[in-house]
Amino acid sequence: MTETVTSPPPGSEDGGRPLREWLARNRRENPVRWDEATRSCQVFGYAETQHMLKDSQTFSSDFGRLVPAPQGEAATTAEGRPVPNLLEGHLSVTDPPRHSKLRKLVAQALTPRAVLALEGKITEITAGLLDAMAGRDEVDMVTGFFNPLPVTVIAELLGVPAADHAMFRGWADDLVAANHDASAVDAERLKLPENMNALLLQMQDYILDHAAQRRREPADDVLSRLVAAEVDGERLSESEVFTITLMMLLAGHISTTLLLGNSLVCLDENPQAAAALRKNPAAIPAALEEVLRYSPPAPLAYRLTTRDTTLGGVDIPADVMVASWVLSANHDERQFTDPDTFDITRSPNPHLSFGHGIHFCIGAPLGRMEARIALRMLLERCGELRFAEPPVPYTSPTVLGSKRMVLSRPVV
Repeated sequence: MTETVTSPPPGSEDGGRPLREWLARNRRENPVRWDEATRSCQVFGYAETQHMLKDSQTFSSDFGRLVPAPQGEAATTAEGRPVPNLLEGHLSVTDPPRHSKLRKLVAQALTPRAVLALEGKITEITAGLLDAMAGRDEVDMVTGFFNPLPVTVIAELLGVPAADHAMFRGWADDLVAANHDASAVDAERLKLPENMNALLLQMQDYILDHAAQRRREPADDVLSRLVAAEVDGERLSESEVFTITLMMLLAGHISTTLLLGNSLVCLDENPQAAAALRKNPAAIPAALEEVLRYSPPAPLAYRLTTRDTTLGGVDIPADVMVASWVLSANHDERQFTDPDTFDITRSPNPHLSFGHGIHFCIGAPLGRMEARIALRMLLERCGELRFAEPPVPYTSPTVLGSKRMVLSRPVV
């Protein structure tokens, strides 16, 4: 077993430059690193990350052994109500065969037709948010645009009444803020703090109440299709309906918010790319793929080894956490030409930011469409991209993006 002593990863301050430098140094020295002190493994190379993500038998997504369901007093609130088990029905942390069945059930609800049908609504929501910013001297794009857009879209997708959208956005904000400062190799990051239990129960009551209504009176929305979906005579349990809905809200919200923010940072740093997109909006989809490669919102992917194995020539024991740096893989010189150059014409662009293998992000088509529409309309109505102050990044290495991004007179 190759052992090395590596310093902890820097955070994402200063645009993530220290983190990128740390990753490049580790990637060039050895694409796979075992750390005896933490009994964990970190993966930096593209080929090694791709192999890990594809081999779900050896590199498991089921973290139940590390984060068991709450027991005893921890399993209930002070009022005696059971605490929701967020690992039940969570697509990202299940393995086949359960994962395969869950994914088929979710796919019946989140159909390509359902996603495409939202294009007009996304355009309408985007226009409304831009109208609200028009003429203002300064706007925090995160709170004013990038955050409310995907949450409102997901609420529409689920069939949440318009009167409840603000409440839905508040829940999303609280959950996203709850657990962004965890260690990059810490299983505790998979838990939400106990002070979130009351919020989770409030959300659970709301979602399951609406799910019951959809069973009685189906509508043309994802929640109706979730409760009706069936594979081999099996339907989703109430707990799974809640968890899947919650994960759609969390994953769909934060990933698109960060992607849009990272897009502005990349265009600010590469004004020639911004000018090219204004002249040719048809190039926006390819540009977004380059943003995803260059600055992936989720720079890490986690797995748990099921058996002793070898990756990149490094022996890894069973039952240990493996943290794979997608950000580093996307900048691997062995895979990409000039990987540190932001190139909106890059083709092919086989980045790993939406995953690889059986866990490829099921919401990727929706996220891409939201970002494409939002960036096109923003560039149409934004005379010039000018930051009133430097963007404020998240400090955790597990998230790459800005939590505050103020533009001067962004919308005309």
